Amino acid sequence: MNGAPSAHRPIFIIGNPRSGTTLLRLMLTCHPRIVIPPEAGFAIGLLGAHGGFRGRPGELERFTADLAASAKFEHWKLSAPVLEGFLRDTVRPSDYAGLVSGVYACYASVHQDGKPRWGDKNNFYLAHVETLASLFPGAVFLHIVRDGRDVACSYRSLADVKGKYAPTLPSRVFDAMCEWNRNLARIRRAFARVGRDRVLELRYEDLVREPELTLRTVCDFLGEDYSPAMLAYDRENRDRELEPREFDAWKRRNREGIDPTAVGRWTRELSPGEAALAELTGRRMLVAYGYALAGGAGPRVRMEHAARLVVFQARRIRRRLARPAARSAPA
Repeated sequence: MNGAPSAHRPIFIIGNPRSGTTLLRLMLTCHPRIVIPPEAGFAIGLLGAHGGFRGRPGELERFTADLAASAKFEHWKLSAPVLEGFLRDTVRPSDYAGLVSGVYACYASVHQDGKPRWGDKNNFYLAHVETLASLFPGAVFLHIVRDGRDVACSYRSLADVKGKYAPTLPSRVFDAMCEWNRNLARIRRAFARVGRDRVLELRYEDLVREPELTLRTVCDFLGEDYSPAMLAYDRENRDRELEPREFDAWKRRNREGIDPTAVGRWTRELSPGEAALAELTGRRMLVAYGYALAGGAGPRVRMEHAARLVVFQARRIRRRLARPAARSAPA
């Protein structure tokens, strides 16, 4: 895998929402050889309509028209004529994977001095790991994990955030922990099927407490030299707007540098009862990723957990029956 050309070894950043995926994206896109544009999700979003691409007459024009209209692609600031001309004259793709890679190559050419290796970050991709692995046989995956109790606090703090692309996340601690637990289990199952040799898992807490050491581990896995430029991501983000300002309502901290105080916020923000409920709900994945357990789930909390779990599962079943295609499109 490491012997393949860089362009054929894309990097996919996977993670539960509010786990540091954007932070990792910004750090890596400041590497002199790597470009990871703002999230858009078109690689999966346009697969159904254009997965059969073979370079036949009219296919490229239809793809670029659909791409220009797809969610969040406006933040890439690529005009349709420039993109279409680059794909047609420079890339000349013959299949869908080559077409998608060509879009990233165009972005790199226009905005990032033609960096040779591309990546993508989208929390929506946690449900499509195997599809991405099949589309791009040389692809590797970086899975960043954050303590679910801190994730639940972050979810709750965004309950009133508004915006065209503002995330819609469960604000109740129990619901947030259920989603976190379920998403991580889903990611782990997918990684087991695509092969663990294609995956590096890291913890958000390690990234913010020991950023250089953690990024060196990431670079070793990617087969790239470490670059200290990755630690200047906040300055680059302020100067070059690597993350769209439209997202500042929920991503502003990525312009302010690493904030270690975000680690363990649950100890300050959750009541003892909420903390015990969160731990009981997310225990499986908390243990799997080495997070310390505080204990303290007494009979009352256990009864509340059991009652909430029944309601939660019933709600999931009702949603599945009403909307069988839920989460089929990028956020």
